[in-house]
Amino acid sequence: MLYLAAAVLIAFPHSSLAAGRPYSSDEPAAVASSAVDEIRRWIGETADNQGLPFLIVDKVHAQVLAFDPEGHMLGAAPVLLGLGHGDVSPPGVGDRPLAAIGPEDRITPAGRFVASMGENLGGKEILWIDYDAALSLHPVITTRPVDRRLQRLATVTPQDNRISYGCVNVPRSFFYEVVEPAFTGTVGIVYILPESRSLADVFFSAPG
Repeated sequence: MLYLAAAVLIAFPHSSLAAGRPYSSDEPAAVASSAVDEIRRWIGETADNQGLPFLIVDKVHAQVLAFDPEGHMLGAAPVLLGLGHGDVSPPGVGDRPLAAIGPEDRITPAGRFVASMGENLGGKEILWIDYDAALSLHPVITTRPVDRRLQRLATVTPQDNRISYGCVNVPRSFFYEVVEPAFTGTVGIVYILPESRSLADVFFSAPG
């Protein structure tokens, strides 16, 4: 975890945090997919969020939707995700040096995570999704112009939104206007939807 956390620090100076594409719950990009609708209904029927705010990350459509504890939508935004495709993080990936994490291992894992606000090694706010795996959600990083992260967020297609080491990048405005207020002073739940497995395998058939 130390290596990836250090990488987040290196790539997270204030000057590199750009706004990204504005978010809106009314824009076409925020229209929920059938998978999002299904998991949202399941959350409401089972109270799986346990009265906590929650996020649903749709990897297939490269977007995140935020909800308050009662399930009312707070906003939606495009996201950047791990370069590698798959739903399970490689063992020990959080402890590897970045040079040892190949493209195929840069995965944003699917699952249900208890998340909380925290800081990286540089004191910048992030939402920790899985601390041990160094998996977080944070404002988009633009220290490597060759990555074209702002341009990737701005395109309509989700096909070019795979670029990170696994963390979820969101527009700066969405992070500070939606995520931070919703998760400040409380933990919350992050549901990352699968891209190769089924919803039933990841969520509905899980013990408990």
